[in-house]
Amino acid sequence: MQRKEFLKVLTAGLIGSQFSSFPGLAQDDSAHEPLKGEYQFNPHFVWRGPGLGRRIAMTFDDGPSPGITEIVLAELAKRNLTATFFMIGSKVERYPALAKAVADAGHEIGNHSFTHPTLSSLSEDRVDQELERTQHAIAQATGQTPVWFRPPYGAFRNNQGHIPQSKNLGVAYWSVDPRDWAKPGVSAIVSRINSGTNPGSIILLHDLHRQTADATGAVLDQLMEASYTFTSLTGFLGQPYSPANAHAARLARQS
Repeated sequence: MQRKEFLKVLTAGLIGSQFSSFPGLAQDDSAHEPLKGEYQFNPHFVWRGPGLGRRIAMTFDDGPSPGITEIVLAELAKRNLTATFFMIGSKVERYPALAKAVADAGHEIGNHSFTHPTLSSLSEDRVDQELERTQHAIAQATGQTPVWFRPPYGAFRNNQGHIPQSKNLGVAYWSVDPRDWAKPGVSAIVSRINSGTNPGSIILLHDLHRQTADATGAVLDQLMEASYTFTSLTGFLGQPYSPANAHAARLARQS
């Protein structure tokens, strides 16, 4: 294997962010210095991870939601599985005990903004406030400080990337979306996830709707039967601003 190819594999494994475009992002690269080589590696905007060991990440957005989050937690606990919950800051303030229960169960908590706005249409100051207030609310309620951020609706511009970066937050999208928010029915949610998942997938669900809660057990069972390994985003990708990921990005620039 040539050095350049080795560095590509190394970077993809450490960062899990090999892509040059993503439908949810405006194609504005002004916030990032282009990298040399066939691919551009951006450790701070990711939509999937490395598939080593058939690893996948289950993620749940828009909680904590009383009556729903508890069901999701129970299904994960029955199978001793780990997930990542992207929480809305205002809901964390409203339901701090439920947010803490998620953290106490061993799950990772991510930042999903404070009021769930379309961040791509907001000023830098407003975006900064949305992220900062959520970081504070989650840390106060759970003792965790998030290292991953997911923009509501996936609406975020590349030239806004310095805002989460200033808070040591990577930007995490998804590669499997069963559109559970549209309430298509339990069987549809299960089927869409089962057919769309492959090693490295980041699966998007919402601990907001009863259909999602009711589908969670069957989703987990089917993925376990397919021999997938479940992990949190940080277990999957590492911390976005860790020394290892920073070193991999530097190596990619030099290749």
